[in-house]
Amino acid sequence: MFARLNAPIVLAHGLFGVQHIGWGQLTLTAYFRGIPERLRLAGNRVLAPQVPPIAGVELRAKKLGALIDEAFPGEPVHLIGHSMGGLDARLLASDPAWSARILSVTTIATPHLGSSLADFAKLRVGRVYGLLEALRIDYRGFLDLTRLASRDFHERVIVPDSIPCFSIAGNPPADEVCWPVKRLHEVMTELEGPNDGLVSVNSARAFGSALPDWPLDHLRQMDWSLPAPPPRLSTSRIELYETAVNNLASHGFAALEADDQALSISA
Repeated sequence: MFARLNAPIVLAHGLFGVQHIGWGQLTLTAYFRGIPERLRLAGNRVLAPQVPPIAGVELRAKKLGALIDEAFPGEPVHLIGHSMGGLDARLLASDPAWSARILSVTTIATPHLGSSLADFAKLRVGRVYGLLEALRIDYRGFLDLTRLASRDFHERVIVPDSIPCFSIAGNPPADEVCWPVKRLHEVMTELEGPNDGLVSVNSARAFGSALPDWPLDHLRQMDWSLPAPPPRLSTSRIELYETAVNNLASHGFAALEADDQALSISA
């Protein structure tokens, strides 16, 4: 069961992330499918904001901060970022204006050292980037994930020691990688070693204190895979997000009994 934390939880999405796909009140799918709902059932306040999907980290982090301020003005928060969302969270936490409000940062499958796939994309689809620029669409996010740009970011962006930081890598068995990223997983294995289909284990673990790897590929970490995961997968993404949140509770961030009583009275 998810722990209830002492402050709101902010879920930061990755590249191409959208808050939800649907029409009006009907949601067909969401980036963190089912996770906010389960967190709220445990009594947590949760924000899963929408930032510019393919923009650079600097713009995304700025928008992330604005949306947090709008939802929880002046309050401390816990940041949990998946993929590029981890870089957004990390940049925000490094800002002196925010470091006093951010209680923890947890990154999941975040390319802290970049990804060779981003390098390949830069070489192969440079003309597309030119078209996006002509249309005034911020595509900086693709470039920020290259290994050169990410390693510069990794050396330059430092989160204060006062903020506990944790990282989680995806490291699934090869025969349990879903078909959309199966070939990418094979290529990444040759280039960078163990990976989740998009981000290497080494890159994902490069920040903070590494927690146990998740046996899910990059898409299954969000439950975006088709077809459904094979029955032999014994651990669901819900259980894995639960371990990430409960890790924060074990480090002293669980809601106090007095907070529970106050919540009961207010209800």
